[in-house]
Amino acid sequence: MFFVFLAFPCCLDLHAQSTETDVPLQSRKHWNRFRGPNGSGVMKNARIPVRFGPNLNVLWKTPIEEGPSSPVIWGDRIFLTAASSDKTNQLVAVCINRSSGKVLWRNSITNPKPRKYFSFGSPVAPTPVVDAEHVYVSFPAYGLICYDHDGTKVWERRFEPTTHLYGMAVSPIVYRDTLILDGGEKHSRLLALDRNSGKTTWKHRAPLFRQGWSTPVIWFRSGVEELVALGSRRLTSFDPTNGNEKWWVGGFAGEVVGVPVIGEGLLFASSGQASHDEPDLSVENTWKVILEDHDQNDDGDIQRTEMDNGFRIPLRLELERDEPGAAYSLKPEWANGLLDKLDVNNDGKLSKKEWQEYMSGSGSKFRPTLVAIRPGAKGDARRAHLAWEYHRGIPEVPSLLYCRGNIYMFRNGGLVTCLKAKDGKELYKGRVGAGGQYIASPIAAGDKIITASQNGVVSVIRAGDQLEVLSQNDFEEQIIATPALAGNQLYIRTTGFLFAIGE
Repeated sequence: MFFVFLAFPCCLDLHAQSTETDVPLQSRKHWNRFRGPNGSGVMKNARIPVRFGPNLNVLWKTPIEEGPSSPVIWGDRIFLTAASSDKTNQLVAVCINRSSGKVLWRNSITNPKPRKYFSFGSPVAPTPVVDAEHVYVSFPAYGLICYDHDGTKVWERRFEPTTHLYGMAVSPIVYRDTLILDGGEKHSRLLALDRNSGKTTWKHRAPLFRQGWSTPVIWFRSGVEELVALGSRRLTSFDPTNGNEKWWVGGFAGEVVGVPVIGEGLLFASSGQASHDEPDLSVENTWKVILEDHDQNDDGDIQRTEMDNGFRIPLRLELERDEPGAAYSLKPEWANGLLDKLDVNNDGKLSKKEWQEYMSGSGSKFRPTLVAIRPGAKGDARRAHLAWEYHRGIPEVPSLLYCRGNIYMFRNGGLVTCLKAKDGKELYKGRVGAGGQYIASPIAAGDKIITASQNGVVSVIRAGDQLEVLSQNDFEEQIIATPALAGNQLYIRTTGFLFAIGE
């Protein structure tokens, strides 16, 4: 089974408590971590233009080097990371003035162990986190670096680089005086550091839960604070002061991406993937695509010679054939190896029956899953604290969005599903009208929901019980990073620029 993942991780409970470093939703000047306040993706009072683009309602645009990490904002400063565009293997932290778009400082280090990543992987995938004094930058090949807002290094903490083929994309978060990172050390699930010194406060060891790209959140409610992290195959709540486990929910994918969100007194978490168990990836559908791609002599089988130019394993049939992520492309030598494995009768070709046997054995037996959890659980939360669950239209990479009483899910192909948050009732399914793969997570400015396709089309829909597409705005460059909000301005990172959008 092959997957393509990137974690590029609403309104909070109206009664939620917040600390200065977690930034309450009422703050309109700070977007301090991946997906803003507590990962919610929402500025509930922000007002942005409906129509915008590379030459429309642009306050400024600043050239930046490539990187999938998202901008974070504190006051009048924007922080982001990038990889050098030359061959010097530099990992870069950049500070930009929010009013003018001028680069204030740019610090770089040399990647100690440069390597190639699979598909969307990157050495600068994690998004920084910022507080009133410092910005904390995670470079998985190097470690964590703490700078003050003027770019002076305060401390650094080196880590052994991850060896996973997708790399690491979990972003650090700040909780009171603690910096928390999911997957910071090779044998740790969670690592908590003193944010002023970088020294270890506590660590939670769980080596079986390392394959995840979901950034944790803090669940504030009635004086209780929980650190909730979505990891491989389960969602877990921890005491953020010491890392002790409080409760868990199983049933998630082995590799997870989306950030949990909070609303209506519930916590929501989901995982989806390009699974062979999904109906659109049935034997019939995938075999039809394979024949269209490779069966040159129209005999209904795939000959070894028809794999001489490689072989495409269909992953996401909702995408156009040439879209990134639509299929996993094998090199010719790998294709021959796959044929040797699947050719059960040794006749030198791949038949539909042999493909069916491969499909039945390679499915993960995992169902795409969205759960809503009530507070107060201990141990297995499914037993008494599962409010509802849902199994269709679950995003593979983008996080859920909770906004104004509803849950929104955006999938590849521009598919959107809207549910009533309190009970999981399906309100609508539809398409926003912009196809392609979706990597960036949706965010909300007031009643406007913003979602970006990898192709660079930013769609705006109105929050509500019916699908209302307000606009589609083509930036003519790829968008992988999740947009950011501050005040009444929207910040969009494309392949080559950071745009400030406003009126």
